[in-house]
Amino acid sequence: MGAVTITKLGGTLFDHYKALGHIETGYTIMFAICAVAYLIAWGVMKMLVPKYSPIGDL
Repeated sequence: MGAVTITKLGGTLFDHYKALGHIETGYTIMFAICAVAYLIAWGVMKMLVPKYSPIGDL
């Protein structure tokens, strides 16, 4: 679902800013969205992976 959403959002964003004559703004916004998505994914993975604890009872 995320891939479909980001593709539709990107297409709409690029079409809108191309019509205005500022396609660079569309790419800047898309780059910012992708950068934030990576940070959110990293945060989610950090929350889901259990904490490291050494085995003490060997």
